[in-house]
Amino acid sequence: MQRVLHFAQQFDTSGFFPQLAVWHDRERYAMSFGTLMPMEPSLRQHMEAHGVECLSLDCKSRAAYPGGLLRLAAYLRSRRIDIMHAHLFEPSVVGLPAALLAGTPVRVMTRHYSDYHTRINKRWHTRLDRMCTALSQAVIAVSEHTAEVMRTEESAPPGKLRVIYNGIDFERVKLTSPEAPETLRRELAPNGEFLLLQVGRMHPEKGYDHLIDAMPRVRQESGRPVRLLIAGTGPLQAGFEERTRQRGVTDVVTFLGFRKDIADLMAAADLVVLASVAEAFGLVVTEALYLGKPIVATRVGGIPEIVDDGRDGLLVPPANPDALAEAILRMIRDEPLRSRLSGTGREKVQERFSFERMMREYEAVYQELLSQGSRSAHGARLGSHSRL
Repeated sequence: MQRVLHFAQQFDTSGFFPQLAVWHDRERYAMSFGTLMPMEPSLRQHMEAHGVECLSLDCKSRAAYPGGLLRLAAYLRSRRIDIMHAHLFEPSVVGLPAALLAGTPVRVMTRHYSDYHTRINKRWHTRLDRMCTALSQAVIAVSEHTAEVMRTEESAPPGKLRVIYNGIDFERVKLTSPEAPETLRRELAPNGEFLLLQVGRMHPEKGYDHLIDAMPRVRQESGRPVRLLIAGTGPLQAGFEERTRQRGVTDVVTFLGFRKDIADLMAAADLVVLASVAEAFGLVVTEALYLGKPIVATRVGGIPEIVDDGRDGLLVPPANPDALAEAILRMIRDEPLRSRLSGTGREKVQERFSFERMMREYEAVYQELLSQGSRSAHGARLGSHSRL
């Protein structure tokens, strides 16, 4: 049995990392899960309940990273970890050198972001991205767009890149009760408002400012009451709330904060929006399509690899409030279009974006690299014998 360590930041609001514990192949892999920063207690509880050993380096600042790197290398050696799988930026910067130092046979990284560092000109971050690619034997890109960014903007060796789409666990994307969506509609749209929903952390990449800027026109031209629900948290929330005041749309925009009932909210909404200016993949879009919701999203990153424009959603240029407003208004006014786009993406999501499929593809990469290592070791032994 091979030992694999998945190494991440500290917590997870998307549900991605907890599902690793659910779907890994227990007959072939003994899984451990580690975090660079103090592990969120509920995440640890979930992992341990699924038989996954947990490690928290408890780094509370970047100054603690060198010591954390050494502790991680010691853990990898003592547990005889065969596969280090690093996720996200800082865990990769710490985890991959630790695995090299420990002599871990297989080093894999998943790039969950695409052009963020190059786009905002973070040169040192881009250099560190290149270092992480160099230290990895394979890099899993979550979309073709992410792989293309790595090839063209970071000079990543094409032979190292594997495109594996993120997956969703369909058991997680289900209603808390059959009546939950209607209950939410009575609460959030008491006057029969057309409900728009965007889900995601409060980050500039999510395009909330452009969506808020689109709302005055949407309200003015919709011909019916409308409400935008924003589900997510982050340090920029106060700024976005101020923007709604400046645009005079506080009466039609509701900030819900962090919610655990995202599936209920999506089912209650008439339209799910994703106004991102950058998006490596777009997990929220796959969940919405699975629940049968029509989509308005921006044509950025991996989103066009999920949403088929005109078939299960409408795609618009990024950072363009007028284009967003036009697409939203079209969906509000054209009920036959909305009905035609609803539900058509569900089968596609089931076939292409399941968490089980993603895990089997991860594990196929592990086996490929382990086999290469075995062949290299065998060749080295043969070479040493030939010199005797």
